[in-house]
Amino acid sequence: MKKVLQAVSVLTHPIFLPIFSLAIYAPIVAKYGHNAIVLSLIWIGFVYLLLPLVYFKFIRKMNLAMPNLDERRSIFRAYSLINAGFIFVSIFIMTEYVSFFMAAMLLHIIMLLLAFVEMKASWHTAVWTFLTLVGLMVLYNYSSVGFERIVFLPLSILVTVILIRKAANAHTWFELGMGGAAGAFASLPVLFF
Repeated sequence: MKKVLQAVSVLTHPIFLPIFSLAIYAPIVAKYGHNAIVLSLIWIGFVYLLLPLVYFKFIRKMNLAMPNLDERRSIFRAYSLINAGFIFVSIFIMTEYVSFFMAAMLLHIIMLLLAFVEMKASWHTAVWTFLTLVGLMVLYNYSSVGFERIVFLPLSILVTVILIRKAANAHTWFELGMGGAAGAFASLPVLFF
């Protein structure tokens, strides 16, 4: 059972945030063509996943499975900066993504602030709450008919993540709630920009 919990934790990990976002934004960015989405996946994989993981694992020598608060601060600081870079790139490539990366940067800043006051909010819960609400806001902003699945999938994963993180004793209910609140608040720029 422990292996199953770990596998789900890895598959739903917050470092995959922009890749998961493609499930929400795919109908909107489809106008750029199949090649743009493939190029986005490669770019996201390199900048959002590979570079930070190499830095955290081999240069900083962090325990990524169970980072302490100082390591969590470092992770959130790095992803805040990476999201700022993605905002800049999105202005020139896919303007629909600017508000998403603004919100993602806000999410990581909130998580960083919580870590500075030594609160261990659930990053998994924050990201999946964020994605669920971003899906609702994209649905609302673009008046998309037939895209309800972009909300159902992240919501289903959010419930699963909460139950699994609690079952694995990775977080308390308070930490899960703090993560959910951080994700909900951080998603607001998508509604207004």
